[in-house]
Amino acid sequence: MNTKIKIPDNPIDLINVLFTQLEITYHNQFHKAFPDSDSLKLAKQLWLKKLSLFENEIIFKSIDNIMSNSEYLPSLSSVLQKCKTLTLNANNIPSLEKAFKEASSYCDAPSEHNWSHPIVYHAGSETGWFFLQNESEQSALKEFKNKFDFLIDEWLEGKKFKSPDVPKLEKMNSKLDKSQQLNFIENLKKNF
Repeated sequence: MNTKIKIPDNPIDLINVLFTQLEITYHNQFHKAFPDSDSLKLAKQLWLKKLSLFENEIIFKSIDNIMSNSEYLPSLSSVLQKCKTLTLNANNIPSLEKAFKEASSYCDAPSEHNWSHPIVYHAGSETGWFFLQNESEQSALKEFKNKFDFLIDEWLEGKKFKSPDVPKLEKMNSKLDKSQQLNFIENLKKNF
């Protein structure tokens, strides 16, 4: 006999299943949080709207994980955070800490690094490679976090980020004339 719950395709059905699971798991807390049908209906509408960024399977796994590890009724923000974490993990996007360490470690030569994910490169680029290299870790992390979080939100909303296509600097055996030097500088500006 298979007792595994089928994850509904329809987002409304999914929210109804999740709220039923939450009610069964956290009965007293659930009824205290949603004492009447109006508050329950509003909560379901809010959860439906806020969770729409995520795949149904991720939402379901997030609730399941929270229910397995917490004796307290989860807030919408904790469910959103768990969904975000699972989504980032599923797409090989590193944590803020790992992304910051990577960007800080390769800020002196970003074009020579094979980035773990394009978002890490873009967060470093928007923060500024010089800034990452020369500011205090606390100041650089704060600025990097702002850029990284913003890019993650854009990515969750569907924006695509391309891997950096930065030309490698080639060793030159001959000197460049003034026109070639200006073109070279312009190309560098476009890519950084």
